[in-house]
Amino acid sequence: MRRLTLLRPACLGWLLLNAGFVYATEPVPLFQNRFFTLSQNTELVCATSQQHFTPTAVLADIIRFYEAGHPDLRKQAVAVLTDHKNQDHLDDLADYREDCANNIAGELCVLEKYWDDREAAWRALALFYDTKTVVKHSDDYRYEVRRFSVDHLRLFEKAIRKIPAFLRQSISKAKPVDNLEQEIADKPTVMQELIRDAFQEDYKNSIWQDHTHPLTLVPGIGFRSQTVAQVFSGQNLIVFTVKAFDKGKEGGTYRDIAVQYLVDFRLPIVVHEIAHTIDNFHFWNGQDDLYFFYKYHKISNDEDIIKIIAEAKLALWPSKWFEAFEYLGEVNEGRYDGTTQEKLAELVAQYILIPERLQQSAPAAYRWLRDEIFRGIEYQGYDRCQMPLTKPLSWWQYATGKMLGQ
Repeated sequence: MRRLTLLRPACLGWLLLNAGFVYATEPVPLFQNRFFTLSQNTELVCATSQQHFTPTAVLADIIRFYEAGHPDLRKQAVAVLTDHKNQDHLDDLADYREDCANNIAGELCVLEKYWDDREAAWRALALFYDTKTVVKHSDDYRYEVRRFSVDHLRLFEKAIRKIPAFLRQSISKAKPVDNLEQEIADKPTVMQELIRDAFQEDYKNSIWQDHTHPLTLVPGIGFRSQTVAQVFSGQNLIVFTVKAFDKGKEGGTYRDIAVQYLVDFRLPIVVHEIAHTIDNFHFWNGQDDLYFFYKYHKISNDEDIIKIIAEAKLALWPSKWFEAFEYLGEVNEGRYDGTTQEKLAELVAQYILIPERLQQSAPAAYRWLRDEIFRGIEYQGYDRCQMPLTKPLSWWQYATGKMLGQ
């Protein structure tokens, strides 16, 4: 049985009682987006992984703010953030609770051991309280599934802050897919097997009694072990293949386009994937049943909108650098030209990340996104960054990367 050891003694209970502001004990509702506010400027996109995330001391303030007047909230929240069915996970959690039995931090001590990192635990809890986002380990306990670290939680915080709260709130209406076998019964046997293999067990977890499902981010191994990150139709669970995903971090090299990243280009990937969940649930009324593949009204299968998507001219970067140069069929005359649902996700991402270019290359699509999807919210993107975003690879970097397959 795998056990994690926390190196530092937990003293968060004292910190939460004594640090920062003193809040009234009147209970406050969760998910206010009060602390992780929308970022429309360039601060977060023009940053490395070591810049512009919320300081740890402020995380304690956020936790105190929401827990005031809610004596059982921490226990309930940690249960959501460590919700697993795999027996190995359950055994670990039982050990953590035994180790934390006399700890003043209570359930937060359990969460610290679950992450094997104090800051990661605080950030996961604060993000959940303020934004209704769940970040956790995969329910799959296999060695191949590389886990998230505090570095990923810092990045996810930045990506969440690029998405308006009202769009993320609509995502959380998702119902679980209860009728998967019935819905795929008429598909060929091979396709049924692929769908079952792709369906993540984590999606069955953390479903609330009202059938809402918080936006959930988990590590995985990707569809056919090839995908950097993925969202399936009908879901708001985003699965990241961590090793491939981290190639977009600053300092990484991408030999196919001969550049090294100087800012954290994982952020565009997360924004693109969240855009898929927006596509999935934008038109849903929160009541009708949703099924697994394409059996409901999405932005990307709306007859009127498909034309807007098709006519939009999109740049290849930033968030499609991975796929665009691996699957050349998605590149047309130097622009990204993927499937309708992929192009829609990229449209949303480019509206947030390179709006200046999108406004010039696809003005009709830009106006539609501004007026119909983003309710008038506009952004400043990568083109406003003062620092370089990439630098060319040296001959040695290119040759080494090619040899190592990086």
